[in-house]
Amino acid sequence: MIRLPLLSFFVALLSFSSIPVFAQNEPGGSLDDIARFLAGQPVSATSPLEGLMRMPSVRNHYAETQALSQDWEDLRMKKIREWATTEIQSQIARPPETVKYLFGGPDFVHVEGIFPGASEYVLVGLEPLGTVPDFFAITEAQWERYLSHLNHTLRSITRRNFFITTEMREDFGKEGVDGVFPVLLYFAALTGHEVQEANFVTLGPDGKVSQTDSATNADGIWLRLRDSKPGSPPQQDLYYFKTNLANDGFHAGSPFHGFLLDRPGGVGYLKAASYLMHTENFSNIRNFLVGDCRFLLQDASGIPADFLALYYNVTYYGNYIGPIDMFSEYDQPKLRAIYQSGIAKPLPFGTGYRMKDEHSVQMFGVRK
Repeated sequence: MIRLPLLSFFVALLSFSSIPVFAQNEPGGSLDDIARFLAGQPVSATSPLEGLMRMPSVRNHYAETQALSQDWEDLRMKKIREWATTEIQSQIARPPETVKYLFGGPDFVHVEGIFPGASEYVLVGLEPLGTVPDFFAITEAQWERYLSHLNHTLRSITRRNFFITTEMREDFGKEGVDGVFPVLLYFAALTGHEVQEANFVTLGPDGKVSQTDSATNADGIWLRLRDSKPGSPPQQDLYYFKTNLANDGFHAGSPFHGFLLDRPGGVGYLKAASYLMHTENFSNIRNFLVGDCRFLLQDASGIPADFLALYYNVTYYGNYIGPIDMFSEYDQPKLRAIYQSGIAKPLPFGTGYRMKDEHSVQMFGVRK
C-alpha cells in the first residue's frame, strides 16, 4: 500500500479529524475519496476533503469536471458502450480475465467502456508515474493552479479520445501534476469504481510484481478497484506500466515480457498506436500479441491489417480513408480494398486519429 509520498497527506488529515492513516477499507479520508474529489464527485460525509468545498477554486473544479463528465457521457461514451455491448461483448461471451491496452497511456476510460467487468486491466505508456500532493499543505492559489493544470493535462483525451505522449511529457511536472497517478484516480472515479488500494510496484527479472514505497524506483502503479455494476468481479486490478515496448526493451527474458507471459490469452486493445507495430523495431510486441491474445480490437494504427488477418477472423467497422498526413507512409492498400468491397459494418463513433464518425475504423479479431 502506498505510504510515501501519500503519508504526509494523511498525516495532514489527522489535524482535521480522527481518521487514521489510510488502510484498504478505511471509510473516510481514503484514496477513494481522493479519486472522487479529483473527478468532481461527492466524497464521503466523514471525509476531511469535504471541508475544502468552501474554496472557490474547488467549487469551480467541481462544476467544470461535472460538465465535462456529462459531455463525455452524452457525446462519446454512451455510443461506445452501446456499440461494444452489441458487437464486442456478445462475441467474447463473458468479461475477459485480462485486457492488455498497450501504447494507450493512462486511458482507462475507453478500455473500461468497451471491456467492462474485466478482472485485470494492463495499461502501458511512456508517461511518468507521478504522485498525489499534500492537499492540506498548499495554499488556495496553489490549489487553483493544480486543479486547473490537472484538467489541462486531460485535454487530449477529452478533445481527441487519446493521449499525445509529447503533450503529456510537456505537461507533467508543472503545477504539481507530475505523472499519471492522479489521472488514473480521476478515471477510476469517473468510471464508477471504488479505489480500495494503491501501490507503486516493480517488476522482477521474471516479471513478478513487488510493492515499493516510492515512484522513484518503481516500474508501475497498481490500483485495486471495486465496481458496483451488476456482473462485475468482487475486485479488479488496474496496472499502469511505464516501459519501453521497442525490441530492445521488450523481448524474451525482459521483465514486462515475463509479466505478460503470466497472463496468457485475454483481450488486446490498440488505439492511436502511432503505427509503431508496422515497423521492424516493434516486431517483438506485435508478434507476441497475435500469438497471445484470444481477441484483439484495434484501429488502423495498430497491427498491420493483412498481418492481423493471418491469425484472426476479423470483423471490420467504419470507413477507411487512409492515415492522417503525419503517418501517410503507412497507408494500407489491402485494407482500403476490404473497405471498398462494402463488407464493413457501421461504426457510430469516432476513435483513434480519425476522430470523425464517418472516417473511423475498428477491426475486431477473433483468433482462428
